[in-house]
Amino acid sequence: MSATDKLRPVNFAERFRDLRTRAGLSKTAVALGRYTVSYVSQIESGKRTPSSDAMAFFATRLGVSPRFLATGVPDGMEDALRYRLEESVRAARDERLADAEEGLRSLISEAERYELRRLRARGLAQLGDVLARGERYREAIDRLEEALETGDLMERDAGLAVSRLARTYRTVGDLAYASDVVEGFLGRTDRPPLEPGIMAELQSVLVSLYFERGDIHRSEQAALRALASASQGAPPEIRANAYWDASRVMAEVKRWDEALEFATRARVLMEELDDQRSVARLHNAYAFICLEVEPPKTTEAAHHLDLAEAMLEEVGGAVDIAYVASERARLALVEGHADEALRNAERALALGGDDEGERPKALFLAARAHAELGQRDPARDAFVEAANLFEKQGARQQVAACYRELGEIDLAAGDTESAMESFRSGLAALDPRRSRA
Repeated sequence: MSATDKLRPVNFAERFRDLRTRAGLSKTAVALGRYTVSYVSQIESGKRTPSSDAMAFFATRLGVSPRFLATGVPDGMEDALRYRLEESVRAARDERLADAEEGLRSLISEAERYELRRLRARGLAQLGDVLARGERYREAIDRLEEALETGDLMERDAGLAVSRLARTYRTVGDLAYASDVVEGFLGRTDRPPLEPGIMAELQSVLVSLYFERGDIHRSEQAALRALASASQGAPPEIRANAYWDASRVMAEVKRWDEALEFATRARVLMEELDDQRSVARLHNAYAFICLEVEPPKTTEAAHHLDLAEAMLEEVGGAVDIAYVASERARLALVEGHADEALRNAERALALGGDDEGERPKALFLAARAHAELGQRDPARDAFVEAANLFEKQGARQQVAACYRELGEIDLAAGDTESAMESFRSGLAALDPRRSRA
């Protein structure tokens, strides 16, 4: 057994004394030839710290490297932990989430044991990403915030952790706080400029957040910034995100050709990366664009939804399938098949589980299907629940859409008073001065 095996004293003085004892050396023997017994005693009592020359001399006597004597970190430990971190990243990309989590938890423990703060912070951030991929969102948020609070992440790693944290807050329905997380990070003046890839990624996150909150102007501006940064050498996966987010904005402002072009670029990039889960999600997203164009491309949308679901059955989770079911509900409504729309909306609700970002969207589609079927009470209940959930997220445009639909239902039923109240609530929801619920 070597002198460093199973040895991790609390501080340098204790490490020095334990190594000397393990080596079977007296203070006199350790000091012999160059230093005094008194000097060794002062080291072991914590009153003196050896110079670099003295550290090298004592390390030779104690049978360890100068670095281990000074830090307590076994030779090669940092390199080994970095390799384990890379292995966990690869496992996560291959959807081997259990393996990735196990490896990361072990890495974090070892990094903490040897006070390798930066590696520990990187491990925490990567663990947060793995937990989010596994739809364990609250745990993911805790780990990501812990990683950022350490202050030990390099700017690139911190930017990626902020991106994942914001996307996770978006998933659990807190759009406003997700925006604050990114805006706060971008607003810092105590650091050098971010590299283009990280800037593109963070701006892409803001595109989605602004878009879902109904702030199309800010979403469009963020999309332009994301595209500009992505063009300066960002990695393919980040460029793909920037293209997709830009396509959503272009669709919203009815620039259909640009929307479809950007969506196609995003999908091609993900196909080149062989990221099957992301490719599947982009097929689903492409279907969304097809249903937004005028007139809707229903056949093409159905084709992309079939591709998305087939791929997600292999590599996706329940929430991914829920997104496809929601788009199938939208397609059925466009085609006038309310029964089918209701079935798919209810499927999305069942599969979506705790995904607070998906639930109100599926409720809205179910409500529309109920309304098309002449089922006023279930439609009203679903629209009201969806409006409340959208309001908690700060998604003003969606809240207004719910109340507009409620007003139409009430007007059709001859209930003018309720209709006017719903329309007034919809207008109030669009007032940006209103605080979130």
